[in-house]
Amino acid sequence: MVTYNNISLASCKAVCELCPGELIGTLQTVDYCLVVAVLLISVLIGIYFIYKEKNATADEMLMGGRDIGIFPIAMSLMASCMSTIFVLGTPAEMYTHDTSFGLSCLAIFPTTVVTCHVFIPFFHKLDFTSAYEYLERRFNRAVRICASIIFMLNMLLYMGVVLYAPSLALNQVTGLRLELSIVCIGLVCTFYTALGGLRAVVWTDTFQTFVVMAGLIAIIVVGSRDLGGFGEVWDIANKGGRIQFIDWDPNPTTRHSIWALIIGSFFGQLTIYAANQTMIQRYLAIKEIKNSQKALYLSLPLTLILSTVVCLVGLVIYATYHDCDPYLLDMVHARDQLLPFLVMDKLTFLPGLPGLFVACLFSASLSSISSGLNALAIVILEDILKLWWEYRGNAPSPLWQGRIAKLLGLFAGGLVIGIAFLSQFLGQTVLQIMLSIFGMVGGPLLGLFISGIFFPFINSTGALCGLIASAVMAFWVGVGGTVLLPVPEVMHVSTEMCSIIQRNCSSSSNSTISSTISSTIATTTQATLSSEDNLWIYHLSYLWYGLFATLISLIVGILVTFITSCCLGFNEPEDVDADLIHRLVDRVCCFLPVTCQRVHRLEKYKDDFELATVNGAMNHGFESSETKMDDFGEKKLGGVIYRNGQSKMKSKENFTQL
Repeated sequence: MVTYNNISLASCKAVCELCPGELIGTLQTVDYCLVVAVLLISVLIGIYFIYKEKNATADEMLMGGRDIGIFPIAMSLMASCMSTIFVLGTPAEMYTHDTSFGLSCLAIFPTTVVTCHVFIPFFHKLDFTSAYEYLERRFNRAVRICASIIFMLNMLLYMGVVLYAPSLALNQVTGLRLELSIVCIGLVCTFYTALGGLRAVVWTDTFQTFVVMAGLIAIIVVGSRDLGGFGEVWDIANKGGRIQFIDWDPNPTTRHSIWALIIGSFFGQLTIYAANQTMIQRYLAIKEIKNSQKALYLSLPLTLILSTVVCLVGLVIYATYHDCDPYLLDMVHARDQLLPFLVMDKLTFLPGLPGLFVACLFSASLSSISSGLNALAIVILEDILKLWWEYRGNAPSPLWQGRIAKLLGLFAGGLVIGIAFLSQFLGQTVLQIMLSIFGMVGGPLLGLFISGIFFPFINSTGALCGLIASAVMAFWVGVGGTVLLPVPEVMHVSTEMCSIIQRNCSSSSNSTISSTISSTIATTTQATLSSEDNLWIYHLSYLWYGLFATLISLIVGILVTFITSCCLGFNEPEDVDADLIHRLVDRVCCFLPVTCQRVHRLEKYKDDFELATVNGAMNHGFESSETKMDDFGEKKLGGVIYRNGQSKMKSKENFTQL
């Protein structure tokens, strides 16, 4: 026997009384004014930096002159990952499954530490504009171009979806025209990104982050108040099986085990923080390594707060609609639309609140797309056009390169708007596949960077084969798992509340609603049937995709390197520039046999040879009067590097002493 209280009846009343074809709410004039104000402020920030940097070079446009402050970079680092997919998708995850996904944000701690102390010092030392320039220096031009093309295609598709998804959700829930949303967001973002440069991007990201946080907090406060407080929200979610955190099952096919949430998410986040041009560009936009590290550490609590707030929004949605599921009632076409549906249902009592949410959604789109456009312009300029100019032997002046960078931003923005319009013809399943592809592309690129930075013996052939094999395998597993596997059944949601609330609709409308509910439930039940005939690998949790792709890239790269090196010879220590290999490799590999160390660009010398070398250097005055320390605490004395009482010569002749 189910007992309904007045709060549950009130929360479902508007939903259950809604007739087919009706909107749960509409935007008022004040809401539109608020949305226009947010877009206008973003434009004005762009105009300010357009005027300020009207004669800027390409480096000043795309890298902000490498002297941007810590706080705006920290906000931009957080905003780069704060897409509308995250804002709409995370509450839907809480609604349909449970809170276990929230533990994935804990992986941000090791991700931040590793990025700050391993990758940021390394990329700062190289001082490249494009991260993929490193791949040419370490391997060859073919590897650089392949990685750049994969990144560009990935970002174009991703930004198109980020632009289309919120526009579709707002169109179906609020009636806001799809074309209007796409054009407004696309044009505003393209304008201030292409013409204002990185400075405009990071400062608009800062403003938009506050708008997003304000909109989400307003939803939690109002939604919890209507249900009798957040304690009641938590109690309802707990009774519905939504408060679950830890599953110790070691099976990699378990969707959200603690191992997948921590280890899998760590590698998934590392694909963004350590191998994505969007993030690396922001690290290098600050001159000092320590300040870049401070910016990333500052973004850590901000990211955790945002992740927590988005998860709490999902619990509010579940507590509100668990007995009158709008999806089962066919009032939304996907559960990703539940958040805007809740806003139009519960926040219209105060004019301006729905507008704040729409502004929040628009800001999330703007911050993600602007970051992507700026990174895309860098990659096209540095990895495509400059290579072409080098081939032709007639590079334009730095001033003209800055103007070309602006045109590239405009061109990329136009492509994103076009892809967003094309997305409406792809269907929901293809959109989900496209989002999965975005996650799977990072793994091969991360594996490629790890191959170059930490495995000096891997050659260019091995790296390229590893990249291609990893991308193919990741696409095969990810797309196969998305298309072939059934959708998990959503438990503990129903339309029972609507059976006791009178609906003032025509009889034909009521029969349509009943048939829709029946067909939806039947489709959901059919979709949850077991699919044991599929390959085991298709059942792999999506959180493992990043690690899976990274391992494939490394394994194939190592195997191909050893096969090709049997004919061509292995990399000698002098074949690889020491600056292109992380010093951590030297510290770790000093315990390996000498033959392995030789592969890893290390050499040991007998004590008498070391002492003779040092004494000779001191006698000849080779900078030996002062001891220098590098980032890893190594003492440098002339051409000799001291490490734990041992020394190593840096010149090529020293490698012949074995």
